[in-house]
Amino acid sequence: MTTAFQTVFDNAQSIGINKRKKVSQTLSRDGTLKAISLGGQTWEFEVKLPDGPNWSEYRPLVEKMEALDRVTVATISINDPGLTWLNGYQGNLTNTGSVVVSYTSGTTVTITSGATTASGYIFKSGDFIQLGSTGSVYTVVNDVAYNATAVTLHRPVREAAGSYTLRVGQAVQWQVICANFPKWNIFARDQISWDGSFIFAEAI
Repeated sequence: MTTAFQTVFDNAQSIGINKRKKVSQTLSRDGTLKAISLGGQTWEFEVKLPDGPNWSEYRPLVEKMEALDRVTVATISINDPGLTWLNGYQGNLTNTGSVVVSYTSGTTVTITSGATTASGYIFKSGDFIQLGSTGSVYTVVNDVAYNATAVTLHRPVREAAGSYTLRVGQAVQWQVICANFPKWNIFARDQISWDGSFIFAEAI
């Protein structure tokens, strides 16, 4: 059923991507603020579907999405050819599927092999990378020159210390839940319109 999540992304009219820090706080009985903590930056996607498709075509999607009820985790990607401007790789590697990194702690991974380019950049600021096929997705903070090995990421790495083969650019995949399902209306007999956007949040 979770293929319905991917269908929303594949048919999106627009996609908004945010990386937000989650803030939690503790209050005493008298309302005094006792503690504040900042969580790591998590991904959030706002996806708008176009109005006008046939309800008879979208009905299975709607039924499946509503059945998932904000708790089901699904794997999604943003790999439509028309969205390369959104998550396309910007560096100069000849083979983005062979880069291996090691990770110990913090927000930095170290390239150990596979990053073959004679000049230019291994990664450019904003490139998407994923640590392994089931790891979390990160963005690269600073440009990484062809002769560098350190890659700084936008948030602390969640994976265990070890070695990982990267997924890069459009090859990355997110684990998400559907946090908000918009209201929908049927008009002109067999057309559907959406009152708002789908909100997908990274499942962590």
